[in-house]
Amino acid sequence: MDLRENLSRVKERIFRSASRAGRNPDEITLIAVSKTVDSSTITQMIKCGHSIFGENRPQILRDKSKELAHEKISWHMIGNLQKNKIKYVYPLVELVHSIDNIELIDEFIHFAEKTGKICPCLLEVHISDENSKQGFHPAEILEIVASTNEKKNLDIRGFMGMAPFTDDETAVRGAFRKLRNLFDESKKIQSCSYKPEILSMGMSDDFEIAIEEGSTMVRIGRALFS
Repeated sequence: MDLRENLSRVKERIFRSASRAGRNPDEITLIAVSKTVDSSTITQMIKCGHSIFGENRPQILRDKSKELAHEKISWHMIGNLQKNKIKYVYPLVELVHSIDNIELIDEFIHFAEKTGKICPCLLEVHISDENSKQGFHPAEILEIVASTNEKKNLDIRGFMGMAPFTDDETAVRGAFRKLRNLFDESKKIQSCSYKPEILSMGMSDDFEIAIEEGSTMVRIGRALFS
C-alpha cells in the first residue's frame, strides 16, 4: 500500500472531476475514511500531507483520537450515531455527517446546553432505494430544516447522502442530483441554526459522479487505504 501514491491519485481524480463540471477543486474537501486502518497508518497518511479523517464507530473514534492526541487531526463522524454514543464523539469531532432523526437533533441541542460547545452537523437524507441506508426521507427534509429554524445551540451545515450501490451510473447520478436540488432549495430557508454550506456525497466507487453533481465533501476509504 503506497499511501502517498494513492492520495495523489485520488486528488488528481478530484481535480479532473471538478474540471469537467467547471468547478474549483479547492471547493471540495477530502475525508479520508480510516475505519479499516490502525493509528499507525493514519500517522503515515498525515506524513503524506493529509489530516482530515472520518470514522463510523463512536468508540473507535474516541480510542484513535486518544492514541493520536499528539497529531493535529480534523475528525469527522460519518457513521450511524445512537443517542447513547453521542458522548464519545461530540467533544472530539469537527463535523457529524449522520444526523438521521429528530431525536438526535434534540440530543445535540441538549449536549450543547450541557457542554457549552455547539457541534456542527449534517442531516442525512435517504436518497437510495436500499432499506439498509439511514436518513430522513427526501419529501420531509425541507420541513425538518424549517422546523429547526431559530433553535438555539444548533449548527446544521447541510446534507449528507449515499447513492445506491449499483453499476447503473444513471441511478447513481440521479440520486446525487436529487440531493443537490434539495440542498439548493434549502438555501431559501437558511437561518441562525441552518447554514447550507456542505453537501457530503460520494465514496470510493462514485465520488467523481458526486463531484460532477455538486458535492463539496467526499468520503473516501478504499481508494486511499488499499
